[in-house]
Amino acid sequence: MQKIQTIAICLSILLTTTNLLASEGTVQQVSGDLVYVTGMNGLAPLWSNLTVQNGQDTGAKLEVIKELPELVIARVVEANGTAVNTGDAVVLSTAQPDVSARKARRTVYATRVDKNPNVDGVLDDPVWSRATPIKGFVQRDPNYWMPSPEQTIVRIIYTDKSIYFGFECLVPDSSQFIANNMRRDSEIRGDDNIQILLDTYNDRQNGFFFSVNPLGAQSDLMLSNEGRTYNRDWDCNWVARTKHYPDRWTVEIEIPFSQLRFKQAADATWGINLARYIARKNLATQLVVGQQNSSSTERYRTADIGELHGLQHIRARRPIYIKPYALPGTTMDDQAINPSESRTFETGLDLRYGITSNISLDLSYNTDFAQVEGDQEQTNLTQFRLFFPEKREFFLEGANLFQFGELARVTGSGTRPPTLLFYTRRIGLEKGKKIPIIVGSKIAGKEGRTSIGGLNVLTDAALFEDEDDTIQVHRTNYSVLSIRRDIFARSNFGFIMVNKQIDDPHEGWNHYNRAGGIDFNYSPTSTLNFQAFAARTWDSQIGDADDARFVSMNYRGTRYWARLKFLDVEDQFEPAVGFINRRSGLEGFRRYDLYARYRPRPKFGNIRYMSIGPEAQIFTDHNNNVKYWTLELSAFTIFNTGDYWRNELKRTRDVVDEEFSPSARNKDVIIPAGTYTFTSFTTGPRPSRSRKLRPGINFEAGTYYTGRRYTIRSESSFRPSGQLSYEVEYQGDWVRLPQGNFNIHTLSNRLQYSFSTDFFVKLFVQWNNDKEFASANFLLNYRYRPGSDIFLVFDSAYGTDPTLTRRNRSVLLKLSYLLGL
Repeated sequence: MQKIQTIAICLSILLTTTNLLASEGTVQQVSGDLVYVTGMNGLAPLWSNLTVQNGQDTGAKLEVIKELPELVIARVVEANGTAVNTGDAVVLSTAQPDVSARKARRTVYATRVDKNPNVDGVLDDPVWSRATPIKGFVQRDPNYWMPSPEQTIVRIIYTDKSIYFGFECLVPDSSQFIANNMRRDSEIRGDDNIQILLDTYNDRQNGFFFSVNPLGAQSDLMLSNEGRTYNRDWDCNWVARTKHYPDRWTVEIEIPFSQLRFKQAADATWGINLARYIARKNLATQLVVGQQNSSSTERYRTADIGELHGLQHIRARRPIYIKPYALPGTTMDDQAINPSESRTFETGLDLRYGITSNISLDLSYNTDFAQVEGDQEQTNLTQFRLFFPEKREFFLEGANLFQFGELARVTGSGTRPPTLLFYTRRIGLEKGKKIPIIVGSKIAGKEGRTSIGGLNVLTDAALFEDEDDTIQVHRTNYSVLSIRRDIFARSNFGFIMVNKQIDDPHEGWNHYNRAGGIDFNYSPTSTLNFQAFAARTWDSQIGDADDARFVSMNYRGTRYWARLKFLDVEDQFEPAVGFINRRSGLEGFRRYDLYARYRPRPKFGNIRYMSIGPEAQIFTDHNNNVKYWTLELSAFTIFNTGDYWRNELKRTRDVVDEEFSPSARNKDVIIPAGTYTFTSFTTGPRPSRSRKLRPGINFEAGTYYTGRRYTIRSESSFRPSGQLSYEVEYQGDWVRLPQGNFNIHTLSNRLQYSFSTDFFVKLFVQWNNDKEFASANFLLNYRYRPGSDIFLVFDSAYGTDPTLTRRNRSVLLKLSYLLGL
């Protein structure tokens, strides 16, 4: 027996030695800290360790982080004082990797400096030479994990007050970059741009996203839910400047620590990703890539990013900001009960105080949103409700902390409305009219793994006319409390309570509507997510409490996407400060959703990839009678240029319980009660965002209830330079029914001119013939220092039947000044 054991041990040693000797490859390419090795496919498993052989010496230690069909990609974890060169031999040093001990993420380092650089786009300050250059960007798309054909070099330094980023973006010719936007917070996804993602809690859940194009246009977002949810209207006070050279363009960025929330530590570690988009090649490169995905939202994902080290003894300041404003102007409401022109002079104040380094308190007195653009006109020919996004700054800051429910989702055929227990547009707005906000307070932040959000707003009473009706709004108090706790690596659970209390002159503050719920988000991997919530509402007038519940599964891989959802809403479930996409006449319902996509990458023509699959939605009542269903089969072809073509076949069945009119203007055209099945087909192109002239247009034709419907949708833009842009959105519907014919047209025009990144003028004109409505909004915005603005606003609305008649007009000048203490 002992001899057999000895022989077995010898054979094991011999086999292991043979495998190690056979597991030898060759360095094909080196890019930053990444080493591309050939000849080791199938021999070097993920997370195994390699050793570079430099002549007689043992060289760098490597860790395998990616296996491709022809290559093994490893990163340097120990340089051992030697460089890795093309042609070096590489051997497998551990055949059985210790997965639990792997260094799972690429690591970059920030360098502390005593003197801050002059942020002018020129990276010639001596402090930049002290930073460790970061190289080795890889492609997310089209050539997955391959080195970027145009090098990007990044340096990171910091002082006690700010963190700085310096980007060098090498190009064959500086005239080849594409930059069609100059204004801050403009749409720069189609331009050449650099990107920074900071996960300051290193929890892979939330983050801050910053982007800059070659003209210096800045864009920032707040991320949550692993980057699946993002707030485009979050506004951070940061500085970015750019400079152009014959062979490169550079970016210099300062982000004050006071604008970020993070856990204070002697040696902090943040999650980080750095990226660059090369527009003329439609090529996305990143420091760390997750799934191969051409979607621009993939760059927001916090699940697959690197780590930033070297941040020592940084302090999350407890900021105190005061922002007063003055608002002189004139207003005229021709629809008021007693129309008259009046001169106004309003003042208000916003204050932010850091309760702790990570939790802040915001107070707002006489809150004003004069500069906020009006809602985009929409056409609704269904029995469902329209959804409009929030645009007001006070409600956008920290909005991710109050998210509860199913989120809105943009599809090829439009935006599918969400299911929200808290919807801030229920505050300060009534039938499109602004209701004065007397005072608002908000607490928001995160300590450790717990996030907290609280909001309280008091609105004033108001009286106005709407379509010949007198609308009286009582003074109302709104409050919400949300607490969320991170668990596991990338999951969380939380609860929310929402209250609306109305001050009735006869009954006092006795009328209320309340909502509460708990939810759970579980992501076992970066590609798979489960979500569930349960909620209840109480109403003093209805007297009953009713519930809603929701579960979903979402899978998002490289080639296959899938989503399943179930929503159950009871009859009396009515969150007065929320949003439920009920169908008319269906108070309580169950909804089932199915979504599946196959995303092949065919090797022919100019096709980058395709996206093909079905999407289905079914509504039933609580007796399981089907009231509505729709089935879509769509195919998108995305080209290497970034252009795409859409084809969609849609089948719909709708049970109309009560007759309705799809047109506000032609109320005599009625869809009778009954069961209808109709079909439509949509086709059309959408050009790349990088094009100066972008004429996007879709055509739809098919049956519609008792007749037919023909639709043209256009989202087009013309940007002859980074300073001037013109955008137009149009939808025309021609409906032909036995009961009568009608046409509905909505048209939106937006003309902008930027004098600089911080100074622009904009004209926004809309028309909706079905509502017999037109409006014009002119805005001049000059940001004379970070957080401080001058706004000149001219706003007017008109009726269009039978002639153009003014409904209201206002001319306002708003001056705000941000003071940091």
